[in-house]
Amino acid sequence: MGQNLKVLFVSAEVSPFAKSGELADVASSLPKYLSSLGVDVSLIMPKYRSPEIDSVAKERVMRDLLVPLGQEKIKASLYKSELGKYDIYFVDNPKYFWRENIYGTEKGDYLDNDERFIFFSRAVLEFLLKGKMDIDLIHCNNWPTALIPLFLRTKYSHRAQFKNVATVLTLHNIAYQGEFPPDTLSLTGLSWNYFKPEQLSFQDKFNFLKCGVIFSDVLNTVSSTYKREILTKKHGFGLEGLLMKRRDAFFSIRNGVDYEIWNPETDPYIIANYSSDNFEPKKKCKLDLIEEFGLSLSPRTPLLGIISYLTRYKGFDLLLEIIDDLMQMDVGLVVLGKGDEKYENEFLEIMRRNPRNVGVKLEMNPVLAHKIAAGADIFLIPSLREPCGLGQLYSFKYGTVPVVRATGGLGENVKPFNSKSLRGNGFVFKDYSSQALLESLKHALNSYRRPKLWRRIMEECLSENFSWEMSARKYLKLYQNALEVKRGGKSG
Repeated sequence: MGQNLKVLFVSAEVSPFAKSGELADVASSLPKYLSSLGVDVSLIMPKYRSPEIDSVAKERVMRDLLVPLGQEKIKASLYKSELGKYDIYFVDNPKYFWRENIYGTEKGDYLDNDERFIFFSRAVLEFLLKGKMDIDLIHCNNWPTALIPLFLRTKYSHRAQFKNVATVLTLHNIAYQGEFPPDTLSLTGLSWNYFKPEQLSFQDKFNFLKCGVIFSDVLNTVSSTYKREILTKKHGFGLEGLLMKRRDAFFSIRNGVDYEIWNPETDPYIIANYSSDNFEPKKKCKLDLIEEFGLSLSPRTPLLGIISYLTRYKGFDLLLEIIDDLMQMDVGLVVLGKGDEKYENEFLEIMRRNPRNVGVKLEMNPVLAHKIAAGADIFLIPSLREPCGLGQLYSFKYGTVPVVRATGGLGENVKPFNSKSLRGNGFVFKDYSSQALLESLKHALNSYRRPKLWRRIMEECLSENFSWEMSARKYLKLYQNALEVKRGGKSG
């Protein structure tokens, strides 16, 4: 189906090598499914200071690649690792990437993120040139890679090798746009003529994501609801007008789940495997999770799980407002993630006050993520904004019932459970308020205390199928669309 189509997938994060959010999971799983459709796909990412990157077998395929940055040329090395269905390349420059985190620390973003990701974008293109790599399309993701379409239309427009190379930009979350001072433009080597509102300037800043929206051949985002939301002034973060102008080349494709990795029947990270035919081992997974987080809970006590980047966009302000009420309702809570210092400290304080009921681990740990998916009873996502959401899709597969706010992809695929029709796969609240969250949790907890009813909800969850297979086919069509646009045709 995708025979002979050569795609380079560019991302600042790829699981398990570096992860801050869902993009990392998408970057590791979508290429695998594209490969099964006949697409010749490779990945490229920065070589961070990461034990996962250090431990993977790789070979250096290019040293002393000279990358233009402002008036200088900075050296990079490229490493290649073969991961079965696709190859991944790592761009190495210790000054920019030998750091434990991707974008910054809990105290804020790295101050040189503009320099780091301009360098990364140029390194990708210089690597393709020097390696004489024949590709048809570059798939960019989020603001760190959004300058690549700009560079192709400007600095590299005279290069025959790139004449027919199309670009796709996926907007995973437009709340993060990569906004930097005007002086950042000097690092690109571009003329100040580009720094105007109809091109690179946005509220007198150099906006990376805006560049990608303007210069990529085709755009997409990760759920149809999120696409509708960001075309409005309320949710568009200032880019809604630009997205409307490009609406003929703007699409939505829902993220999928790699069921080879997220499957309770085969999951190697959980203490006991189980299926829809036999729920009993899930109880062992709950006991294991309680022990892992050092809680003192009865196995009958409902256990809530959170796996998230800790930021205000995830709705944690609402949870913090009602946490004392929640603790009085005899529940357990486990939290896995890292993020803004404010929320890290708040959750640690909640654990300090409630050591028997609350466990917090400030890390991105794939093993613990699987243990929470399998061992929790309820998966909580009270987001202010959620473009797609993968957590609820994982929780479905493990029979762990989601409680979510109806925003973006959450409202699209979590259907409120109806105790009369016995249909629905979770609990949903609409208003962004702590009271609405509390009422939804009460509804879920009341249902949990009715075992037959709860089992019915779990069965509804387990009947869902959000495999990548269908979405990968849509991406293949999107790629073909982008190639048509590049050749002078129309998108559609």
